[in-house]
Amino acid sequence: MATSLGQLLDALVDRAGALGDSPAARADAATALGHVGRALAQLRRDGVSPIAGDQREQRVAALATACTELSARAPVTEGTLSRLAAAAADTLAVLHPDTPVTGRWAAATAVAEAVTPLAGVIAPGLHAGPAAQWLTQVQDQSVLLQQAAALQPPSRADTVLLDRPVPGPAAETSVDPALVVPDAVGVLLRATARASDPPSVAEVLAYTVAAQTLSSTAERLGPADAPPVGQPRASDAWRAVRAALRPYDDGSRRPHEHAPSSVTAAGRLHAVLSAAGSDPSTWTTSLRASVAAGAQHLPTFAGQLLYRTVRHWADTRSLIGYARDMPPREERVAAFLRGYQPSGLVRADAADLRPVVGALHNARLLSLAVADRAADPAVRATAGFPERTWAANRAVLDDPQTPVALSEALQQAHERLQATRARPGPSRAR
Repeated sequence: MATSLGQLLDALVDRAGALGDSPAARADAATALGHVGRALAQLRRDGVSPIAGDQREQRVAALATACTELSARAPVTEGTLSRLAAAAADTLAVLHPDTPVTGRWAAATAVAEAVTPLAGVIAPGLHAGPAAQWLTQVQDQSVLLQQAAALQPPSRADTVLLDRPVPGPAAETSVDPALVVPDAVGVLLRATARASDPPSVAEVLAYTVAAQTLSSTAERLGPADAPPVGQPRASDAWRAVRAALRPYDDGSRRPHEHAPSSVTAAGRLHAVLSAAGSDPSTWTTSLRASVAAGAQHLPTFAGQLLYRTVRHWADTRSLIGYARDMPPREERVAAFLRGYQPSGLVRADAADLRPVVGALHNARLLSLAVADRAADPAVRATAGFPERTWAANRAVLDDPQTPVALSEALQQAHERLQATRARPGPSRAR
């Protein structure tokens, strides 16, 4: 089952606050601090500030050292606290390739918040000595790091990393949305997170089908004053992304013997939500909660496709298509006149991909609105809801310029859908 760094840290804090005073509990908490120190040390090596030697880096390094030294002087054990802390540190390692500097600072501040309750488990009954001295260091450095976080707090957008679902072993036979939706969303987020290893056109087309299905399902959770039927929605915007990608190819638009794991995950998400039925009153609580939670990540997913995948395609000019199917350009008149012949093929650059950029931009904006409508108070109260991601989405929606941008996105989505319906059919490019 998918989990997130935020869920693990929240569980760690809650569990530490519920433990009583016993030697076993103190040993478990000390071992957990060792894993916390490992996570902080990794964040420090990767960098938590764009400025080398910044105070934030110094605070993180000092707290990491104190936690590690205290853990080294405690009995080695394995309990609930140490397992949760180890899982959080391992999750950070999984997220490492996709984490920017600002995200690492947000993660460091969240990890540091778990230090105080863990130290509170150890302190009672601890005799004077090296361990007690290092515990004092842990408490002091934790306060200093939290003060640094108060002076330079991470933004809401940076804390989204804490809610990112990290998929576990695939439960290929499961049809439970509570398992399938977060796992599939985590796989899709990871597949589009790296600009250095972008998905192919065929893979992106599969991803957009899953995003359209998730959006369409989330739209049914909206209140009674949601946009009426027939008005463009996020699901239509995701369909418009596929229409915008229609002229482009990178050699992946062909039958494949084996589907990548990300495409399989997208297919499972589409199948599970398609089987849910059209009447939301018949949906289970877990289905409603998983759909609302999954919808919160759709804007991030669209942003990663926009700023990483499409940018890589433009920079490397790895897509080809017929000049006749692309925006007209004076220097391509000859290729345009050759029609659907091999000599009419050209490589797509940033200018050619503007329709794809515009479609993804619209999908991101409309997904923000759908995610917000789906997150009613009852759903937000369920365990595991990505509250930080919802808050980041709300921050964008509260921007005074967003309503105008949403209106333009709705109009453009309507125009794209009308143009798609008016098109007689696929050209010879496909």
